[in-house]
Amino acid sequence: MWPFSKPLEAKENPVGAAFMVSSGPVWARQGSKRNYVDEGYQMNVIVYRAIREIVQAAVSIKVELHQGDKILDTHPALDLLKRPNVLQSYGQWVSEMIVNRNLFGETFAVGTVGPKFAELWPMNPLDMVIKPSTYGIPLAYCHEKNSKEQYFAVDRITGRSDVFFLKMYNPNDYWRGQSPLMAAALAADTHNAGSKWNYSLLRNSARPSGLIRFKGGYPAGEMIARMKEYFKDALQGADNSGSVPMLADDAEFVEMSKTPVDMDFLNTMRETGKYVASAFGVPLPLIDNDASTFNNYEQAKERLYTDTVIPMMQEFIGALGHWMLPAYGDGLEFKLDLDSIPALEGLREKMFARSVLAFEKGVMTRQESRIMMGFPAEGEGEFNPAMAAGMFDLPADELKALAYGLADLERK
Repeated sequence: MWPFSKPLEAKENPVGAAFMVSSGPVWARQGSKRNYVDEGYQMNVIVYRAIREIVQAAVSIKVELHQGDKILDTHPALDLLKRPNVLQSYGQWVSEMIVNRNLFGETFAVGTVGPKFAELWPMNPLDMVIKPSTYGIPLAYCHEKNSKEQYFAVDRITGRSDVFFLKMYNPNDYWRGQSPLMAAALAADTHNAGSKWNYSLLRNSARPSGLIRFKGGYPAGEMIARMKEYFKDALQGADNSGSVPMLADDAEFVEMSKTPVDMDFLNTMRETGKYVASAFGVPLPLIDNDASTFNNYEQAKERLYTDTVIPMMQEFIGALGHWMLPAYGDGLEFKLDLDSIPALEGLREKMFARSVLAFEKGVMTRQESRIMMGFPAEGEGEFNPAMAAGMFDLPADELKALAYGLADLERK
């Protein structure tokens, strides 16, 4: 053995010791993780709608269990996914996991103790602490809630744990994920500020502020204080909208020259809404009804799947299978049934037309075209829908290429 090599069983990041101390607070831009929930998800309609579009699309994709070339219809792992725990169905469980991923850039779940998990429970990243180590693999995961701590050890050799943890890459923190909301924070805050400003205008009958002009000398501080209190009580608020101020002879109320149209944030809010939707990878027609037509809505749905949801779910179920399926044996793998997605019907039709056109143009043989459409070679059996579905088990860039490849062939 080479004298400077490490034992084969020692698995560690060669610079892992440098990650023991975090490089700084990950959530500094918003102040805390809690702000992503309070100000982002619960108070911002664009963020909420974008995440809901992603979640609903993700839940609609059927998950299959493969063993080699065979698709398993029944299996304990599928039963567990169908009912992860006594309180949640598959859709509810996946929804919570995907919401956490989009809010915090990370998602956690814990399996009940045992060689084969009996239940899967999602865990809020707000309650999770990762205990770092010097070898680049977490020492343990800790759940902290109501002054109680529960530790879940991580195997140093295999990295396995009863906790499932998946994070988005964060260049500022080796251990924790980066929230998409971090990139959209300024746009989301601006949108919230615009909503509050327009709400305050409506509460005051959309009247802007004015000023009090005194004809005589500058009044004493006590007089100014009394005038402020008078206008606050008599004129501000929804109940006082449209009230007329009554002033003394030596004072005059002058309304500001700017109109509510000049002062509102509607245009700014519309632009910031685009930035927020872009940060989550959700096409604008799915967020803004004014930007939606029947044709671009269908295209937006297609792009939502090919550009955002399918890559995200492939990463998610791939990591979930790597964590969960070894307990059930070798050769098992979760895959998405992309043929079950109605929004990709247009891509399937284009693929069918493309394969026929490719055969007619002499680009492909008859056998190649049949296989491309999901049919076996002549004389080898019947139509294979699993083979056809496999045509769409592709990276996002290749899926997009299918959408536009037909036009290229037609020009030849």
